[in-house]
Amino acid sequence: MRKWMTILLAITVISSILLGMNLQPVVLLSIINKSFFTGLLLLMAGCLALVVRSGFFIVFLRGFKQLKELFFRKPRMIKDDMFQLEDPTFQQNKETLARFGTYLLVTIGACFILFSLVLTCFFYL
Repeated sequence: MRKWMTILLAITVISSILLGMNLQPVVLLSIINKSFFTGLLLLMAGCLALVVRSGFFIVFLRGFKQLKELFFRKPRMIKDDMFQLEDPTFQQNKETLARFGTYLLVTIGACFILFSLVLTCFFYL
């Protein structure tokens, strides 16, 4: 993963340098704003996924689940299907996918923000 991240950061810096040298300032400002906003959204989504994965909202979810079970009865068929959700292999695959998705969101968001910062340097030069 570190090799992949290093390559992605290198591509980000090289592409921003090439764009910064070849584009007009008006077009450059538009690209800076869009890339910063996109990076900020991706970074916020990745941080939100990280907080959810950390278990911060577990207490709230358990309380709401108890309230739901108090007011609504589950059919037996659904209870049998819920057994599949507790399968360790399924839980492990779900955690691996969530970890990779969070890593991807945070990394790409940070790369977009780095891209916009390097372009901002070219805009002011």
